[in-house]
Amino acid sequence: MKLQPLALPALRGTIGDWIYYSCLMPLSELAIRVRYAEEIHPNKALSELIQRSLEGPRARHIAGYLRSTQERFFNSLVLATYGGSPDWLEVGNFRSGTKADVLKVIPEASRDALGFLSLSGSERIFAIDGQHRLAGIKKALEEGADLGDEQVPVILVGHKKDVAGMQRTRRLFTTLNKTAVPVRKRDIIALDEDDVMAIVVRRLVETNPSFRDPKIAVIGSQNIPVGNRVALTTISSLYDILKLLFMFSVGQRTDRGLRFNRPSDDRLDYFYEVATSYFDALADAFKPVGELLTSKDPGSVTEMHRGPHGGHLLFRPIGLEIVTRVVIEVARSKGTDLPSAVKSVERIPTDLAMVPFRNVIWDPDRQTINVAGKALARDILKYICGLAVDQAELVRQYELTQGGSKDVLKILDPLRLV
Repeated sequence: MKLQPLALPALRGTIGDWIYYSCLMPLSELAIRVRYAEEIHPNKALSELIQRSLEGPRARHIAGYLRSTQERFFNSLVLATYGGSPDWLEVGNFRSGTKADVLKVIPEASRDALGFLSLSGSERIFAIDGQHRLAGIKKALEEGADLGDEQVPVILVGHKKDVAGMQRTRRLFTTLNKTAVPVRKRDIIALDEDDVMAIVVRRLVETNPSFRDPKIAVIGSQNIPVGNRVALTTISSLYDILKLLFMFSVGQRTDRGLRFNRPSDDRLDYFYEVATSYFDALADAFKPVGELLTSKDPGSVTEMHRGPHGGHLLFRPIGLEIVTRVVIEVARSKGTDLPSAVKSVERIPTDLAMVPFRNVIWDPDRQTINVAGKALARDILKYICGLAVDQAELVRQYELTQGGSKDVLKILDPLRLV
């Protein structure tokens, strides 16, 4: 079906050997005119591969974002076009009745860059960067979202459907997608205004004395540097803990809704309360944590509970995560809230250098954390707290860490809380 002609306001530019047109296109036109990138592969299987499950969860998320976010925004999609007869309509003869001097500083070449790109309607256009955004736009409009008149920036480049042309466009496709760097977690924490965990983390470290730097290390790393004998954990680790807490609190197995859809201020207050009540419960159940969060000299507390001697389980990011996951499972199994679940596990062992963590997540010879033992340590705590685990596998894995056959249950049973 041939589409109607369309003129897009545009800028024309060059970079390398590409001529491109930076245009504004209504979402309704984008949805009906633009296809996915199957055009750059003659092989059907490769065409399907390149779509990367475009109609899947990510498209649904983007559609939801468009429908629910008033401050929605997209960066430019890169589109390739061939066939038809696109025409460049240059705007010239600039005049100004009040700012005549301004015209003198506009380079001659720039005056040729402003105009309209006219599409005849018979072109074939496909996305080479922004395919998931395109899929989300199509889905949102299919579901009745009133967004058709909104405009997004698009960059149009020419494509030739011969061997050399397809190679050239494929190279551009891979260049754009390989060089796209995911947003780093530290940047999300610092800047994101939709991500619930990021918003609450910032509120905690900015306004709550128990979480201000240096009690929470505001650094890019997930782990606490060896020389830091002050912080309870890092801001990145705190973000991950909040994610676990909030997913449990809203009954979700994924964090997608928490990361991309900013809730109301009242709802944000609810999540803040979930976070503070959980850490208040930890502070009540585990005295060293409470001492650190309330201390005006946190270093004097932390140096006793983290160092080459091992120290307290909760003073390590890995330990804080393990305990939080176990607390959530206890709350889920008992049908109780998080503070009550924390109270019920307050007698778990916490000394890294002793049973059951020695040689599991604590290496006494190297005096370092052994990340490979995280899953086993979590299962050990689950067993101690009376949660369901594969006992045979637990015994087997624990024996391996201890260098031979042990009466594992005889070692662990005295630690059980139930």
